Amino acid sequence: MGISAIGVPSLPNLPEPQASALAGLQGAQARAEDAGAQLTAGNIDPAVVVSLSSAQVDFAANVKVMQAADDNTKRVLDILA
Repeated sequence: MGISAIGVPSLPNLPEPQASALAGLQGAQARAEDAGAQLTAGNIDPAVVVSLSSAQVDFAANVKVMQAADDNTKRVLDILA
């Protein structure tokens, strides 16, 4: 950890949870759309229903990651303010 130009300790480079969560949201959306299209076409295979359900759970989990990252960012800004 170094010191920034304004004398504040800089944070180490960490993977951005928002980017990971966004990719997860997009993947879950694509799977949900695919399963929805299959169901509308009359494919009532249980695997399609499980895929749709799994996509919904994945989407909700990634939303929670986005909310947690947002909360943590706000806390850090409050600490630094």
